[in-house]
Amino acid sequence: MGMEKRKNERFLVGEEVIVALRNKSSRVGRVKDIGMGGLSFEHIYDEDLEHEPSKRDVSLWVDNFAIADIPCKVVYDIPINEPPEYDYLSVHFKTRRCGVQFELLTENQKSQLGFFLKKHTKGKI
Repeated sequence: MGMEKRKNERFLVGEEVIVALRNKSSRVGRVKDIGMGGLSFEHIYDEDLEHEPSKRDVSLWVDNFAIADIPCKVVYDIPINEPPEYDYLSVHFKTRRCGVQFELLTENQKSQLGFFLKKHTKGKI
């Protein structure tokens, strides 16, 4: 495995954390990990996001908590192996993992993100 290049620690989250990535086209998925510098999530869209404009924004939801319009850029969007539970489906989805890097956050967004990391994460990666 390569050397970690992230400046900020990443934390695991539960399956109930949802993200929406928006710009030219939208993606909705489940967050896998998150930190003050960005997040990764899995989605089931076929199209590769790396060939679209990289300037986007994400919104994050869990329970009654939300953070909206966080500016970001797509760092990667790669196919991953299908989970075993997909073997029983008659339709097979192509699962992808997308990583985004947060851009300039407002003080309010930083505060909300800090609160989220304290209350809704399960430990460091």
